[in-house]
Amino acid sequence: DYTDTNGCSGSASDDVEVFSIPPNPDFTFPQEVCVDAGEQTLGPLCVPCAGAVYSGTGVTDNGNGNDFQFDPAVAGAGIIPVTVTLTNANGCVRTLNVNVTVIALPTVAFIAPADLCIDAGVQLDLGGGNPMGGVYSGSGVIDDGNGTTFSFDPAAAGVGTHTIIYEFTNSNGCTDSASDE
Repeated sequence: DYTDTNGCSGSASDDVEVFSIPPNPDFTFPQEVCVDAGEQTLGPLCVPCAGAVYSGTGVTDNGNGNDFQFDPAVAGAGIIPVTVTLTNANGCVRTLNVNVTVIALPTVAFIAPADLCIDAGVQLDLGGGNPMGGVYSGSGVIDDGNGTTFSFDPAAAGVGTHTIIYEFTNSNGCTDSASDE
């Protein structure tokens, strides 16, 4: 209300509409991933949440503004922040920040046994893989029946140069391998 110096008064009113912000979504991409896991699809976050835009290191848009990928190899190992911006039909915005943990591959090394004659017999307890606890494979490699110890049989491998592979998976499920002849 307003009254001027002459005693005249008047009033005006207007309506204000308050819009809600987009809902707090559930994420559909992994919060923890190995660096070599390949591209991970981001979204959809919620229904309806059209217009979600992702950004951060390793995040790419497939070109249509609706489908996004996260590439842990591009992001690199570590805690990688990803921002999700949701805009509803009324122009209200919700910005969410999440962290994706990209886990580095284990450092794996392997040195094959010394050269052998074909009649040397089975070489028990194949070793040389580091860190311990991995799996050996290749020509002449024998699982000792328990999945944790391995032997090498030069007669089974045959004459020639053979590659032995050592593969190790860490407690996070990330795997790497090394090989030697």
